[in-house]
Amino acid sequence: MIMRERYAHRSRGFALIEILVAITILSVALLAIISGVSAGIVAITGNKNLTQAVIIAKTKFNEFQTSKFRGADITDEPVKEYPGYAFSRKTTRFEHAIFGPISAKKVEIIVSWSDRNRKKSYSISYVYPER
Repeated sequence: MIMRERYAHRSRGFALIEILVAITILSVALLAIISGVSAGIVAITGNKNLTQAVIIAKTKFNEFQTSKFRGADITDEPVKEYPGYAFSRKTTRFEHAIFGPISAKKVEIIVSWSDRNRKKSYSISYVYPER
């Protein structure tokens, strides 16, 4: 009977230590999970912004192509459909690295936006013959 009382006394003290260890392990695991979810949200938001920029750039290029590659250069014009985004279009004479200036033009469309207080941009360019 005396051995049972001693064993019962030891197990009560050990239960408190077990609970503290379990809480510590759980805290570390939850911290890792929350960090992973947070990083995932940041990545998803960044990809969403980049996808919208690609859509804007392709749309503006298609509009320029539909107008038969005519139109003035544009600088930082806001995009009505996508608040927070602006685009620029610049047309220059194309110069080949080996052959120099040739009878072609290059159009570059740049879409810019702000992501977490950092300026970001995406650009596409296309070379077409002069008319």
